[in-house]
Amino acid sequence: MSAPASASALSVPTAQTKRGVWRLLRLVFAASMIAIAVLLVLPPLLGYPRYEVRAGVLTVRSIATSRTVRAGTPMQQVSLPPLRRSVGTASEGLCVGRFQAADSQMYELYSDCSPQVLLFRVPGQRPLAITPGDPSGLLDTLKSGGTATYHLPRSFHVPPSSWLLALPLLLLALLTLLPPPTLRYSLTPGALLVRRRLGTDRLPYAGMTVRPARGRLGLRLMGTGLPGYHTGMYASADGQVLADATSASAPALLIVSGGATYYLTPADPAGLMLELEKRGATLLP
Repeated sequence: MSAPASASALSVPTAQTKRGVWRLLRLVFAASMIAIAVLLVLPPLLGYPRYEVRAGVLTVRSIATSRTVRAGTPMQQVSLPPLRRSVGTASEGLCVGRFQAADSQMYELYSDCSPQVLLFRVPGQRPLAITPGDPSGLLDTLKSGGTATYHLPRSFHVPPSSWLLALPLLLLALLTLLPPPTLRYSLTPGALLVRRRLGTDRLPYAGMTVRPARGRLGLRLMGTGLPGYHTGMYASADGQVLADATSASAPALLIVSGGATYYLTPADPAGLMLELEKRGATLLP
């Protein structure tokens, strides 16, 4: 037992669980959620896709990819058939990637998702479809060998659907980065207290029985199961128990109080049993 945290409570150390891998997984998951959210809103904020014309060469860019075509490349103003995304982004007002028609024809889109496009047919490559806000201006600049940059008709506009997807992802990343939940045991004058993230279990010494658990914590039936934090109903070798455990495999105590059986993992089970006996609990083999 450690020194008293206050005049009336004695802190009980819990069995420790290594959380190194869990911390790494949380960081990777949070970083992934943030990256997806950024990719949903950043391209339109930065004006992507953009169409850069330099000396008779058109370069179509997104954040991660680009295509280049030269003046004189066969081009048509056409209406595309309904397309299905194969690879890339397809949100309201922003379509970037590879898209397939019902006849299996593949197109590469850097567009605002409208069917009316400028379609460039480069031999040996997928047809390239773009939707500049000023198509005639882009074509004139390309033919004349001038220099200019063009954008979508609604450039720098993030579609509402992108915000609706990005904000929950950012919130999920934030929740993932919060400190992991912890369990704390303490002995008070009248009861053993188990403090969880949400709530406290109070186990009075009067009528309490205590014995070592026969095996490890088993299958979670209802509740939380995270490294270092197991709460709720579990099926163990001793039957159904209410877990307040920091480890699924460390030596544990079964404490019966108020008609319920609790599964606890103190750092020193034998020491806690003696402390509980001093306070009126009954020890069982």
